[in-house]
Amino acid sequence: MKILGISCGRRMSNSEILVKEALMGAEELGAEVELVRLNDLHIKPCTGCNACVVSLLEKCGSGDCVIKNDDYGFIDEKLMECDGLILSSAIYEKSPNGLLKILNDRMGPSHDIAFRMIAKKQREERGITTGKGPDERSFKTRVASLIAVGGSEWDTLALPMLHLFTLPMQINVIDKMLVNWVGLPGAVVFREEELKRARQSGRHVAETLMNPETEAKYIGEPGLCPICHSKLIEIRNHDDNYPAICGICGVRGTLEVEDGKVRFDIAEEDRAHSHVLISGKLGHADELYQVSLKRNPKADELPERLKKYKNYLAYSRPERD
Repeated sequence: MKILGISCGRRMSNSEILVKEALMGAEELGAEVELVRLNDLHIKPCTGCNACVVSLLEKCGSGDCVIKNDDYGFIDEKLMECDGLILSSAIYEKSPNGLLKILNDRMGPSHDIAFRMIAKKQREERGITTGKGPDERSFKTRVASLIAVGGSEWDTLALPMLHLFTLPMQINVIDKMLVNWVGLPGAVVFREEELKRARQSGRHVAETLMNPETEAKYIGEPGLCPICHSKLIEIRNHDDNYPAICGICGVRGTLEVEDGKVRFDIAEEDRAHSHVLISGKLGHADELYQVSLKRNPKADELPERLKKYKNYLAYSRPERD
């Protein structure tokens, strides 16, 4: 049982302290623990080339990223090794550290569990034994706890974006923790209840992994979405309360107010489309096949049509020696 802590904050400051407290709790129950500071890594941004998606869905390959010479392979290996994850970040402008978003962009499509399942299945059906397929460790069950730490209540996107990091890999989020009003470095050490709560969270991750036959229990604040416990709900049409869309799992539902309390109701036929469920991920993959990755019948005209934009304006760049 290996639990990985990822801190997306300053060295020995609040988010790192809470990750360490959680890892201490997990270690008490016999877990092997490890800590990575995202700020120690050099990770290049995704270029949007789609090579990973093409590798998985069209070539039955591994989905490996084509960008090299950075620390992406290091963190990829750590995530593949781990059984549990404690992910924590300081909050910057209502959201986590931007480095996490860069990593999420790199890992999202390449590690989408549905894409990897499709590639594996196609390799088996076609009898492909050469080349490299998806990492078998992708398919093991993992659980995670999320911790967001901020100096005020400007936190709307913090936990949702932490959750989005776990979504493609099908990591089951079993706890979420939001700590506000700790803007000064290290100030969280004076918040005994929050330290205790973080340790409990780490213990819960370890306990869940120790009992794989028991259904994983979510112990964080319930939120509005009954599937992923998100509080972030988008109203698509100002004159209709359906569809309201969960900001994390994308499930469609109806937003209702009854006796002064807000409720997010999800019909059974909509539930399967949640992106935290395999059914929702496979549906997403099918949509890509049918729409985004489908060759346009006028594709031969693309070079000619691009000429209009290719030579329009020169790029402004800083002068360098």
